[in-house]
Amino acid sequence: MKLFTFYDWLIENKDVMGDGPGLWCPLHFVLMGLLAVWLVVCWFICKKHHRFAMIMTTILCCMLIFSRLFRMLLLLCSGTQTFVEILPWHLCHVMSFVFPLFFLTKTKKFFLAVLVVTFFGGILTFIFGDYYYLSTLSFLHIESLFLHFAMPTVVITCIASGYFKVRVKDFWQAFVGIILLAAWSMIGNLVVEDANYLYLMQNGLPFDLFAFMNWEFSYLLTYAVLVGVIALVSILPFYIYEKIKNKKKDKSFEIIMTAIKSKI
Repeated sequence: MKLFTFYDWLIENKDVMGDGPGLWCPLHFVLMGLLAVWLVVCWFICKKHHRFAMIMTTILCCMLIFSRLFRMLLLLCSGTQTFVEILPWHLCHVMSFVFPLFFLTKTKKFFLAVLVVTFFGGILTFIFGDYYYLSTLSFLHIESLFLHFAMPTVVITCIASGYFKVRVKDFWQAFVGIILLAAWSMIGNLVVEDANYLYLMQNGLPFDLFAFMNWEFSYLLTYAVLVGVIALVSILPFYIYEKIKNKKKDKSFEIIMTAIKSKI
């Protein structure tokens, strides 16, 4: 492995940093495990300490904006990317600004779409994103790992603290959000040469369920299946919770009515 400078590490100079173990290496599994444990711990802490959850979310939102702006400025000033290329075209890059914008302005209209896209966008990129193809995690990789740790975290804090009440009937907003993101990312793919924002131009997954079709864009069908599964997984817990809650309300109402009738 060649020696590299701090600046090489900062701008991720692939020519001098050497090859790494790649996706599914031990470090990848360790970080995924840490993320899972962290989110569970955050849920229980934020469920009990609502004010702490709001303070932490505010701090993380500010850090997301700052780290992304610094990254963009670094890439622009180093000549690594053009002004158009540093703009937020990719899902997680977009949500690193959109989520803080909604939260810091206390905007709750259409917030469910922001929550769903932020959570699963962060999780999926964290799982399938290859941050390990270099011998050392560069600054850009570390910043991106922080982003994908923070994104699902702020979603957990908002729901666990009760800041935002999720309603099953509003989940259609998530699909609208995905369509808008896809349209925006497609503009980026058209204006930036060889771009693959939102992995619309080339498969961003290590598999393709419809490869047997021999269609150039068959991976888009895989995305559709994945979105469907994610939608089901995300809706089901809230659907069950609403059913149990409504059943308890009906039972309580029945007990009250029975007591009133007995007194009459």
